[in-house]
Amino acid sequence: MLLHDPPVDFARVRQILQGELSEPRASAKITFVLRALFTGETDTEISPRGLVVRFAGGGTIPYVSEAAPATILALLARAKICPQGQALAFRLEDEDGYALTGIPDAARWVWLVPGEDVVLISLRRPTSAGPPPAEPPPLPLPSKLKKLYAHLAQPLACPHCARTSSVYRATQDAWVCGGPRCGQSFSPPHRVRALAELRDDAGESVRETTARPKIYR
Repeated sequence: MLLHDPPVDFARVRQILQGELSEPRASAKITFVLRALFTGETDTEISPRGLVVRFAGGGTIPYVSEAAPATILALLARAKICPQGQALAFRLEDEDGYALTGIPDAARWVWLVPGEDVVLISLRRPTSAGPPPAEPPPLPLPSKLKKLYAHLAQPLACPHCARTSSVYRATQDAWVCGGPRCGQSFSPPHRVRALAELRDDAGESVRETTARPKIYR
C-alpha cells in the first residue's frame, strides 16, 4: 500500500458508507480504478494508507486512495443503493459494468464490507441468476504450472557443455541442460525428441500434443 495518502480520503469513504451520498465525479483516476476492479474477479482493500486491488491468480495493484470515495459512489449510484453503515451485496448487470468501465461482459456480483480500519470490495462474475450469496467465494489461487522432463533411453550430450544426461527439462520451446554450470536451452534432433518420454515433476507420463517442427528438427 502507499503509506502517505491523506487519511481524509478514507474518512470520506466511511461517511459515504454511512449514507452521506453525493454525485460521483468522473475522472481518469476513477475510471482506472473501476477498470481494475472489473478486471476478472478482484478483492480490493481501502484503508487510511491507500487502496490495493488483488486479482485472481495473485497479482496486485496499489493505488492512491484519492479515487476511492468517487469509486464507491459510482458503484452505489449504478446499483441505486443508499447504504446505512451495513455490509452490502448486490448485482450489477452487463450494461451497468459497461457504463462504468467500457469493459464488455461486465456483469458482477459486488460485496461492500465497511470496517473501522479497512473497507473491503469484492467483485465476482455471477454464476447464477439473481443476487449474490451472503459472502464472496475466495479468489482462485495461482495455478501451479507443472514442470516437464524429457526422459531418454540413450543419454544425450548437451551441445553447449557436452555433459551427457538421460533427463532434460522440457519447456514449450526447447530442452534445458541441468548441468550446474550450464543451464542453457537447445533444440534436440527430431528423432531424439520422438523417442523421448515426457513426464511431469510428479513422474507421470504426459503426451505432447503440439508439434513444433520449426523448433525441433
